[in-house]
Amino acid sequence: MFLPIFSDKVIPPIIKILFSLAFSFICFPIISNKTNYIDITIFESVWRFIFLILSEIMTGALIGFVTRWIFEAIHFAGHFMSTAMGFSIATVLDPHSEAQTIALAELQYILACMLFLALDGHHLYLRSIVNSFEVLKPGALNLSHSNAKLIQYLITMTAEVIWLGLKLASPVLIVSLIINFAFGLISRAVPQVNILSISFSVNILAGLMVCFIAEPGFFSMIRSQFESFIPELDRFMRMLGG
Repeated sequence: MFLPIFSDKVIPPIIKILFSLAFSFICFPIISNKTNYIDITIFESVWRFIFLILSEIMTGALIGFVTRWIFEAIHFAGHFMSTAMGFSIATVLDPHSEAQTIALAELQYILACMLFLALDGHHLYLRSIVNSFEVLKPGALNLSHSNAKLIQYLITMTAEVIWLGLKLASPVLIVSLIINFAFGLISRAVPQVNILSISFSVNILAGLMVCFIAEPGFFSMIRSQFESFIPELDRFMRMLGG
């Protein structure tokens, strides 16, 4: 429900349910051999059992929320670039979230998803789910113990997401700033030129060219982020356990 790509609305709910059941069925023998520390008496009380279920749901939601940060940074960068190029007026329906989005941001997201799958990132995320039962024991979620550290970590990672989005969008933003500055000088020197009608097409053409030229750097930066994120995810799970 929360992992990137797996949670996309284009995937039918029945597929998500069947995949969750199949994944649970495969992982149960592995996890049951490693989690002999579960207190059996917890099943004697209905309220303790309900609290355990709610605790595990909260744990999964927090882990899924953290795993979406890189993809949110890509969306942020795509919207930033599209706004600088003048694409913010033309919006399309995003089939992944069923919300209105900009075409360039959707293209960047699809490319990032393809790179994520090519790097077997989905396998790393599924492996992290299995490892979470060792790092964070069932029912061991303790938000009160690590409240200050957790809040500071979330603030730091949010700043990292914004910074990553700015770095991904920086080539287009710099070129757009230079073009607008040049058009400003031209409008002052030659007021007869219709700068408004010319600037739209020049901004779009220059922005698309820069996106095409900077695409290898985009892939390289996203790949390094994907590869370095798994240790951060393990660190976050250990933080949840206090």
